[in-house]
Amino acid sequence: ELWMGTHHKAPGMVTVNGKKELLSKVIGAELPYLFKVLSVGKALSIQAHPDKKLAEQLHKDRPEVYKDPNHKPEMTYAVTKFEAMC
Repeated sequence: ELWMGTHHKAPGMVTVNGKKELLSKVIGAELPYLFKVLSVGKALSIQAHPDKKLAEQLHKDRPEVYKDPNHKPEMTYAVTKFEAMC
């Protein structure tokens, strides 16, 4: 797995003119998503995430379980031949 983003717990870094910089500083903004690249060599676990409205409510009611108020939409894009069961 390769995760890239501007989340404060694991901010992305880029190299600019030989110097490492925060991705958020280079692009001048925070990304509203976490970009994740997976190499699928075996079956992946199923994940279900609430929509934005429900995520906000769950975070408000149980922040110890729902760590942030954001939804987590996911998209899959295969760069090589790939078979999936949905």
